[in-house]
Amino acid sequence: MKIMAISHPCVTDVNQQFYAELEALGHTVQLIVPSNFRTTYSADAVEVSRWPDFAGTIEQRKVGLSRSIPLHYYQSNLRPSIAGFRPDVLFVEEEPYSASAWQAFYASRDIPMKRVVYSAQNILKQYPLPFRWMEQYVLARTDLAAVVSRDVGAVLRKKNYSGGLLPFPLGVDTGQFKPMREEGRQLRQELNIENRFVVGYVGRFVEEKGIRYLLEAVEKLAGQPVCFLFVGKGELQEEIRSAQTRYPEHIRILDSVKHNDVHRWMNTMDILALPSLTMPNWKEQFGRVIVEAMACGVPVLGSDSGEIPVLIRETGGGWVVPERNAEELAGMIRSLMEHPEERDRRAEIGLAAVSSSYSKKGLAKAFEQALVEGRPGELSGKAAR
Repeated sequence: MKIMAISHPCVTDVNQQFYAELEALGHTVQLIVPSNFRTTYSADAVEVSRWPDFAGTIEQRKVGLSRSIPLHYYQSNLRPSIAGFRPDVLFVEEEPYSASAWQAFYASRDIPMKRVVYSAQNILKQYPLPFRWMEQYVLARTDLAAVVSRDVGAVLRKKNYSGGLLPFPLGVDTGQFKPMREEGRQLRQELNIENRFVVGYVGRFVEEKGIRYLLEAVEKLAGQPVCFLFVGKGELQEEIRSAQTRYPEHIRILDSVKHNDVHRWMNTMDILALPSLTMPNWKEQFGRVIVEAMACGVPVLGSDSGEIPVLIRETGGGWVVPERNAEELAGMIRSLMEHPEERDRRAEIGLAAVSSSYSKKGLAKAFEQALVEGRPGELSGKAAR
C-alpha cells in the first residue's frame, strides 16, 4: 500500500516509528508535517527530526496557529501533494474536529482512497460552528477511525459515525523503553537517592495530572526513606520547587529531560505514579507513560481517572487508588515500600503485557490487517499481537 499520513506528532522523530514499522511490512509511506509547530512550553518552533529507521519522504509545510493542536492549519494547498502521491490510504493523525483534519479530507475529495482519522477524545462534546460542521464532514467520509480506547469509539458512535473502529492505543518503543537496571543505579547515585524508595512522575506539571496530591503525599511521607522524582515541566513547577525547599531530601526535579532520555530516568524509579484528576472537560485519555514505565519494568500506581484503571487492569502491571485522595495515595506508597515482592510481581506482569500487546510493531500489523484484510481488531483497548 501507499500510505500518506498528515501528522503534527511526527515533527518528533519517535512518533515516526509506527510508520517505520509499516515500511518494514512492505508499505510506502509519505508524511506531511508542520515545519513551524510550537508546543506549550517552547517559544521556538519544534525542529523536525527523522526517526533513524524511517526512510519515507517527510514533507514540511508551514502552518498557521502553530501553537494549537486542534486549530493549526496548513497555509498551502494539500491537494497537489495528495493527488501527486495518489495514496491507497490517507491517515490523518488528527482529531476529526480539527482544522487540519477537515483540510486534509477536503483536499482529498474525489480521489479514490481509504481515509483514516485518529481520535483520543473520550468525552462527548458539541463543538461550536464551524468545527461541528467540519467534524461531521470528516466523519461522514471516514472509512476507519483509529481510536485510543473504548470510550473514544463510543463517543464517535454517539456522533453518528458508522465506519470501522480500530483499537489504536498509544504504543511504546520496546527497543528504547526497556529495563536498564545498571544505568538506573548509576543515575540514582548522581541524584544521591540510591538508598531511597523512588516514586517517579513523568509528564506535564499541571493541575489535572494530580500534582498537588503527589505533593500532599510527600508531606505525609516526610521522614520515610522515599524520594519523589518529578520529570517534566509546566505551570505548577514553582509549587513543586517550593515543596522541595521544605522537603529537600524527598523531592528531585528534572525539567529539561528530552523524550529520547525519559526511559533512562524511568529506570531509576521503583514505581511510577499517575494520580490524574477527572475535570469538567477532561479525563485521562490513555496515559502513555503507563506503558512506557511498564516496558522499563516499573509498575504503576494510578488514579481511577479515565482510562488509567482500564489500562492497569488489562496489563496487570500496577495498582489503582481513588483520585483526589492523598491519604490513600500515600498509604499505598507506604505499603509498596514494605512489600518489594509485590512490586516485582506486578513489574514482571506489566512488562510481559506491554511487550506483547502495546508495541509499535503490533500497532502497525493491526493497522495493516484492518486496511488490507478488512479485519479491524476487537475494540478491547489492545493492539493486535
